[in-house]
Amino acid sequence: MQNMEPIPIAPPPAAPHNPQPVPRCVILHVLDRYDTPMDTFRVWRHYPRRPTRDPDFCIRPSDLAKQPPIMPLLQTVQDTFHSYMEGLAPTVRRLMTWANNGQTTKSHEQINELVHDVLLADDFNPKDLIDFEARNQNAKLDQAIAGSALRSQFTESSVDILVPSGTVSRPPVSYTIPGLLHRSITFIISEFFTGPLGHLVHYSPFVLKQQSASNREERLFSEVYNSDAFLEVHDYIQKHGLLPPGQEDCQLERVVAAVMPLSDATHFTNFGNAKAWPIYLMLGNISKYVRAVPGSGALQHLAYIPSLPDSFKDFAAEHNTKWKTQKSQILTHSRRELMHSIWCHLLDDEFVYAYKYGMVIRCIDGIMRRIYPRIFTYSADYPEKVLLATIRDKGMFPCPRCMVHRSKLDLMGLYRDLQTRVKQLRTFMVEKVKAARDLIYRQGYGIKSQQVEDRLQEFSGVPTQNAFVERLNLDPSPMLAPDILHEFELGVWKSLFTHLIRILYAASKGSDDLVSELDKRYRLLSTFGQGTIRNFSNNSSEMKKLAGRDFEDLLQCAVPVFEGLLPEADDYRLRKLLYRTAEWHGLAKMRIHTEGTLTELEKVTTELGKLMRGFRDLTCSHYDTHELPREIEARTRREGRKSAHASTAAVLPSSSEVSIPTIVPKPTRKPIKLNLFTIKWHFLGDYVEYIRRFGTTDSYSTQLGELAHRLIKSFYRLTNKKDANKQISKKYNRMNALQLVDASQIKSEKNEADAAAQDNKTHYISKSQNQRVPIFSFIADKDPAKVNFLPKLQNHLLARLLGQKFDGDTDEMFTNEDRYTVRIVNNTMYRVNTLRVNFTTYDMQRSYDTVSRNQPFIMLHSPETEPGTHPFWYASVMGVFHAQVQHIGPLSTDLAPQRMEFLWVRWLGIEPGYKFGRKQAKLPKVGFVPDCDEMAYGFLDPSLVIRGCHLLPSFVDGRTNNLLTITTPTEARCIGETDDWCNYYIGIFVDRDMLSRHFGTGVGHTNRTGAADIDDHDNDDDDETMEDCSGMGEFDSMVEVDTNSSDESESGGENSESDTDLSEGDNGYDDL
Repeated sequence: MQNMEPIPIAPPPAAPHNPQPVPRCVILHVLDRYDTPMDTFRVWRHYPRRPTRDPDFCIRPSDLAKQPPIMPLLQTVQDTFHSYMEGLAPTVRRLMTWANNGQTTKSHEQINELVHDVLLADDFNPKDLIDFEARNQNAKLDQAIAGSALRSQFTESSVDILVPSGTVSRPPVSYTIPGLLHRSITFIISEFFTGPLGHLVHYSPFVLKQQSASNREERLFSEVYNSDAFLEVHDYIQKHGLLPPGQEDCQLERVVAAVMPLSDATHFTNFGNAKAWPIYLMLGNISKYVRAVPGSGALQHLAYIPSLPDSFKDFAAEHNTKWKTQKSQILTHSRRELMHSIWCHLLDDEFVYAYKYGMVIRCIDGIMRRIYPRIFTYSADYPEKVLLATIRDKGMFPCPRCMVHRSKLDLMGLYRDLQTRVKQLRTFMVEKVKAARDLIYRQGYGIKSQQVEDRLQEFSGVPTQNAFVERLNLDPSPMLAPDILHEFELGVWKSLFTHLIRILYAASKGSDDLVSELDKRYRLLSTFGQGTIRNFSNNSSEMKKLAGRDFEDLLQCAVPVFEGLLPEADDYRLRKLLYRTAEWHGLAKMRIHTEGTLTELEKVTTELGKLMRGFRDLTCSHYDTHELPREIEARTRREGRKSAHASTAAVLPSSSEVSIPTIVPKPTRKPIKLNLFTIKWHFLGDYVEYIRRFGTTDSYSTQLGELAHRLIKSFYRLTNKKDANKQISKKYNRMNALQLVDASQIKSEKNEADAAAQDNKTHYISKSQNQRVPIFSFIADKDPAKVNFLPKLQNHLLARLLGQKFDGDTDEMFTNEDRYTVRIVNNTMYRVNTLRVNFTTYDMQRSYDTVSRNQPFIMLHSPETEPGTHPFWYASVMGVFHAQVQHIGPLSTDLAPQRMEFLWVRWLGIEPGYKFGRKQAKLPKVGFVPDCDEMAYGFLDPSLVIRGCHLLPSFVDGRTNNLLTITTPTEARCIGETDDWCNYYIGIFVDRDMLSRHFGTGVGHTNRTGAADIDDHDNDDDDETMEDCSGMGEFDSMVEVDTNSSDESESGGENSESDTDLSEGDNGYDDL
């Protein structure tokens, strides 16, 4: 057999002693740039290098509203697992796939899947299940997976950490920690490129651009694969990517794999200590819309982090001479060592080789490519960021990204704070950490000894060698992504909301009147969307078992709820602060940004900092705020347990097993002030630049991990609770392997065509005729909403039949003779319960709202074209109808009856004289048109509805009978209501699409109208002078900072801060 090893080549002859000058070698990189055609949104892609494949070519329009389809694999590996699966009867294979799909509840969806995918399958044979036994089948499946080529399955390993001895006379001792369940990173990456999601992988980055209405090019920021970071790394790999020795002539396409880890600890139960600490892995080459779908396979389980065993304390006490005095320090240090020992194990030699030289993969299209994995972002909450960045928790320099001192954390948004972020970036001090470790492990110094502190304290370092630096020479600080869930929704906003409750207690002089009013207002709010705004059934002020989404709901509805609860000056500051807080939140969570909206977010960040500091200094100082009742209870319980433990420990042996009673001292109320010296407040200043570099926040949000926790929690319920992580890993192996066999083989696609057809329509109304409504019987009662019902309906239908443009049905041109040409068959219309409105979102996806009597409010484009008019009309839907309509007469084009759909609505109008907009930081306000107006009620073509909208009652304006004078039941009101709210606020912060519509910034909104027009109109006679914020381009009219407000004298205007001249002595607020 011939030797296939390359033949060694003799080295070139040595150069002469006096060589001639060698001409300089110039490498010319020829870039084959490519621009895609402009789409209907005037969006196109600019590829710096021509792509070899466009994965979005596989996306169908219906996939913009649902999970992209799972495609069959290009090839399968014939090994023990696939041979085992092929040997199974089709019925057993389908049943095992259904049983291991990760779902543990018998929901309607799961029952339907069982019926359609298993029981009604063409190859279903009940005889195949005669000897079926689930336990045996799972055991055989596990055995087949273990002997297969699916090397990305979970394996169990152990890791070692060094325990210092505390003395120079004894060396450190290694301690082995078992139970690390993990998978290979390189094989997970390989599955991404070759598995069911391989057809969705982007190989080439691009710049996403849009042409504005003024024909100006504007950069868009959305996905990781069109971010600056991806473009830079891809360009570097093309020019400088290393090739393995002996393969310098490799011509394979070079591709960057954007690796994005995510880790987050979770508890399996509300009580007890059963927990898991999973590490997930995402690929930034796959769209975030796929990664956000639970069960899509785009978020893979990488490892389950074990805890330090209980026996570790005995081991450390035996081998460290300073255990009694340094117990907590040694435990903290060992937990850090464990985390980085695990990551050193995960970043194995195979991954390091691929990181350096790339890994050759035959991708799903059959083309061989060299893949270079790079870690782009790491998503984690702050405690894990501290572990990963190897810095101190609550240290002098607590930020993992910059060297801001903790005494300056409250300056978020100021110019000098920005300079700190830019000029004082955190870097890992390798030599100082090595010196500190030498002192601890070789010279026997304590972990917190002065000698160690002298080397680490100046940058809040810890004596742990960072795994990412050690294995990849990668500084961890830039990859630690902002976390809007924990940092803002459960951080800054939760803290502000809690302090506002304290202020309400203080303002009501110790009573709970204002707090009760707040809870009452939240309970009166209506729901919206498919869980977008949920019912506030409990007392919101108590904040019992609230998740991040609940605090988000509280913020989106906060402006009208808090309005009028405080004195006028404080109320003005609070309403503006709440508006800007909700605005910042909405902009920060946008799934697509333009250069303009990012500039806007930057401006709002600056103003939010000013407003928050001003609220702290000028409003909070007026109130003597103390702990809330629940805070008092929690603190007294902690103190009681602590004092009880201390008192009993003094008289009982350490081994005594005695139940320690909880001693609860008399409750005392401690004063609490609003604290802005927090790291989460400081983090808000990092979002703009991070979005510019890595894409929008939903790509790396820890909310993805929270959703992924559902799977392991569902698996936990199927375990026997002993060594649960190991059982969970087995169940995950089964699910993952079965998905890789042929993910499209068993996937049910019934009704998908119908659903896709519905998504492409503007709306959907059922054709049901179950609720038959005879028109003359319907209008026989004395309901004022039904006055002139039939003539108005005929006007509406006739205008549509004649193709006239909608003008609010105010056209008086039709005579009785004209109306007689419109005949409703059998004088009957049919009522249905819901209207589904499909719409294109601001980020060019498809979504829908369901309109019903419980969620009746809708919005549509205003037919008014006069300058300064509000761009939208609003209405409450009283009924959704369809009928068979026949048009006769000389103008008729078809005498056959045709089905027509129409909405019966009660109109709302903009509140006269009320000034609103982004400058004023005020929500739009509307109210029902009085019933004495001829146009109070009318009809609407469902195709004109943009989407549903969320209206928030103006509680300070109260309720009234003046808009509809009767108190008897009427179609115009909900069941049980006898009056109306005087006014409503438009909930523009209810979701990002609504925000974009009212601000006029939606990329996917072809008819952009919004805040610019509104603000210009409102400021024609505005009595609140605003300072112009220069440099905002097309957003000059959106957010501007008040400096000469009429309330300046009572709001502390003398302490105002200029947006362009930020001195060291400023207070950081204005217009308060």
